[in-house]
Amino acid sequence: MRQVKRLATISLLSCAFAVGLPTVLNADPTRSPSPSSSLEPYKSAQEQFKRDRETYMQALRDRDIKMRLINFTFKNSVDKAAADARAAMSTAITPEQKSSISTIRRNAIAQAIAVRDAAILALGPFPTPPAKPEKLGHEKSELKIESKSDQKGKQKR
Repeated sequence: MRQVKRLATISLLSCAFAVGLPTVLNADPTRSPSPSSSLEPYKSAQEQFKRDRETYMQALRDRDIKMRLINFTFKNSVDKAAADARAAMSTAITPEQKSSISTIRRNAIAQAIAVRDAAILALGPFPTPPAKPEKLGHEKSELKIESKSDQKGKQKR
């Protein structure tokens, strides 16, 4: 009995699908309304903003890569100065030798700092982010109406 009901349901659904599908496929597609001319300047400005933002993000990524390289070079220079000082300190006997080694290490670190600062200055200023395009007055009011209608269904906490 159960199989008969299942078979009847499957055959009924397949018939309905076979009859309904060609009519759906033959239906005229609904045409979307043409965009109004008042939105065209905003849309083109929005597209330009997207291109500018992508350029800005690429500039930030490039700057970040360069900063990582500068910091990596700086760290290696400081580590080398410290390692050289440790190695020289192990063989130093007199206080004058130890003082000289410390002075050399401090000078090497100061030089590494100067090189790092010069490299950062050579990068130039941070890239400026693009300005987001402003909507026209009537477009803003349409946006506010939509956002208010979206909030009606939300519950307050």
